[in-house]
Amino acid sequence: MIKKLIVGSGFSGSITNLLLDKQVKIFGINDLNNLNLNNFIKRKNLNCNKFFCKKSLSFGSTKFQLKRSILHDRPIFGGNSNVWGGHINIKKLSKRFLDLFIKKKISIKKLSYSITGTTSSNNHIAQLQNTSGKILRSNDILQNIKNAIILDFSTLKKKIFINVLFLDNLKKKKIEVKKLFLCIGTIQLIDLLFRSKFLKEDDEIEFTEFDHEFVLKLKNSKYTKNATTIRYSFSRAIGHFLGIQSYAKFLKLFNFIPICVDQIFYNTKSKRVLILKGNTFIEKKNNNLRKFGNSIHYCNMKINGVSINKFLSKINKNLIGFGMPFVNQKTPGPISNDILLDIEKKII
Repeated sequence: MIKKLIVGSGFSGSITNLLLDKQVKIFGINDLNNLNLNNFIKRKNLNCNKFFCKKSLSFGSTKFQLKRSILHDRPIFGGNSNVWGGHINIKKLSKRFLDLFIKKKISIKKLSYSITGTTSSNNHIAQLQNTSGKILRSNDILQNIKNAIILDFSTLKKKIFINVLFLDNLKKKKIEVKKLFLCIGTIQLIDLLFRSKFLKEDDEIEFTEFDHEFVLKLKNSKYTKNATTIRYSFSRAIGHFLGIQSYAKFLKLFNFIPICVDQIFYNTKSKRVLILKGNTFIEKKNNNLRKFGNSIHYCNMKINGVSINKFLSKINKNLIGFGMPFVNQKTPGPISNDILLDIEKKII
C-alpha cells in the first residue's frame, strides 16, 4: 500500500510535493518511448505546443468536439509549466510559501521591461524564476518521479485502488492507496473519470473563465480600465509565443520597437458546458461569441452542477484534487496563486 500518492508532474503536483516533502510518492509521465499510442485516441485539437518547448501529444480515452472553445492537454513531465509565463499574484501568498520559495531557491521577480520584458496594471503580479533566471518549471523542483500512467481507480469499503501502467517495462499493477492526490490536467482528469466509470451518458461538465484577449498597443499607452493586464514588450511577446522561457539577450535587441502586446483579463466571466455522448464530449450550444479557453485558465469544474471537489469527496474523502479544475478563480489574471492557496488550505 502507498500511504500518499501524487499523480501528475505539472505545477500543482510540484507544489503539492514541496508541501508534503518526503512523505509522498509521485507517478507521472516522464518518457513515452515504450508506449504504443495507437492504443489511445490521438487528439490534435487539444495539442498545446510551442516551437522551442518539448513537444507533447494529447492522447487518451475520449474525444472532444469543440466549436467556440480551445482546450489544452500536455500529458508530459512539466505539463503547462513548460509553456506558461510564470506569472503569479503574490498579494495573498502566505509566509509559508514565501519562505518555501526562498528555501528552494525560487525567485519572485518584479515585472519590468528590463528584467522580465513585461509590466502589469497590477503591481502585485510577479514572475517565478529558477536559479538560471528562466521561468520556473515543475521540472526544476520535481525529482524521483515514477514513470507511470494511472489507467483507472476504484473504491471498495472506503479503500482506494488504482490500476497503474508502468511505462519503463509496460507492466500493469493494482495498488491500494490511502490518500490519492490528483494533480493531472483538466483533460487527463476527465479521461481518468471516464475510464473509471464515474462518468455516464449525458453527463455535463462545466467550466468558467475570465474573459480574455490579446491586443496590440503602443508601449506607453494606458491600460484598459476595469481589467487586469499583463503587457509584453514586442520582443518578449515573440519569445513567449515561440516558447523561449527567459528574456534572452538577443530578444532585447528588439526593444526599440514601440509596439507591445497586452494580455487582458476582463472582470466578466464566460461558461462552457460539455455533454458526454458515447466516448465524445460535445460542446453545448452557447450564444457567447467570445472564444473560450485561450488563456488556459478555465477552472471551477462541475459535473452535473456539482463541484469537482465535492464530486471526488463523495467517491472517497481521501481522493483530493489540485490544479485549475479544482479552484474557483476570484480575480482576473494569473491563476497560479489560486492553485497555491487551494493546495495549502487542503493540505495544511
